[in-house]
Amino acid sequence: MDHQEQIAELHFLLRQCGHRLHGKRRGGKASQRRVLRILTKYGEQTQHQLQERMGVQQGSLSELVKKLEARGLVARTRAPQDRRQVLIRLTDAGRAECEANHQRFLEHNEALFAPLTQEEQETLRQMLTRLLRAWEAQDEEERNQHSEHSEQEACH
Repeated sequence: MDHQEQIAELHFLLRQCGHRLHGKRRGGKASQRRVLRILTKYGEQTQHQLQERMGVQQGSLSELVKKLEARGLVARTRAPQDRRQVLIRLTDAGRAECEANHQRFLEHNEALFAPLTQEEQETLRQMLTRLLRAWEAQDEEERNQHSEHSEQEACH
């Protein structure tokens, strides 16, 4: 295999790994799991705070919270200091669900990398980290070049 074929094969393998990692989610409730994780980490949140942390539209968040509330995982209450604000908090069932999700996540990750020894996992981690840092540096350099080019155009 020549160098160009090797590079193409690496690209193909990384894409396949990415599809495999992305496609093996545990059910279609990733956004709901994310709400639970945020509430676990930060505690009770106003609907606006939660919307900001998630970076979603108000309607999308309302739908998520409605589904979680129907499952008994979160509760909504009015803020005592400002009755216009809605507070969202985890229920005991929500905390248990978040912990179970985390445990499944750990087990899933363990299974993903089980074919590799710990030494191979560490080598892979180091190589992927090096690749990502190089790609991020390239992105930064391209942004700087684009910015310099835009500034030069503005001066003429």
